[in-house]
Amino acid sequence: MAEYANCPNCDSPIKSGLFNSNELLNDELCLLINEFGSRRSAGYCKKCGTDLSHDAMAKLREIFSDAQSEVRKNISNIPIVTTHSPFGWQYRILGMASGQSTTGTGLFSEFTASWTDLFGMQSSAYNEKIANGESLCASQLRSKAVAMGGNAIIAADIDYSELGAGKGMIMVCMSGTVVRLENLDVLEQGKIAALQIIKENSASLSHLNKRFPETIKAIRKSALPQQ
Repeated sequence: MAEYANCPNCDSPIKSGLFNSNELLNDELCLLINEFGSRRSAGYCKKCGTDLSHDAMAKLREIFSDAQSEVRKNISNIPIVTTHSPFGWQYRILGMASGQSTTGTGLFSEFTASWTDLFGMQSSAYNEKIANGESLCASQLRSKAVAMGGNAIIAADIDYSELGAGKGMIMVCMSGTVVRLENLDVLEQGKIAALQIIKENSASLSHLNKRFPETIKAIRKSALPQQ
């Protein structure tokens, strides 16, 4: 930012001091105010810009949250297939992605599994934990696909393993190749619409991340649950 003796917006003197200072806001906050506020200025000082930046950040937070919500609501429509080259698909390979989930079976689950095995039945406790692990891995894969600019995952593979003998820990791992499917007409109409929503909103999120990196970082941090 250029050096100013007075604030370009309110004309207050720019000065430094222990008890009576007034500094200019950084470039990103000025850009934020200009884009999401009601004013346009070459710069703002702390005296006039603090409230303006808070209002602009609130608008940015709302836009960012709405875009994230739209992606989350539609992300389950990203296809995950085990086929290495699905028939009729025209796509560009973007890279590999993987997801992992570790869960404890617990003493009760192990006792139940032993009891049901005795009668040749399946353990619903185990099955539910494994199914939850599979679902979490699939969500991780889809999220990574969106981050890579993809809209489908092919050649998916899933593995299960026990972590340490007798420790009651199960690991579920899923991996696949992220692709950008070009001829979306091979999919159902509902999935096509969902993928378009994901594309538009992920592009908006990417743009905001690049334009306001520090502000988005602060928004993400404030969204984390308090420890």
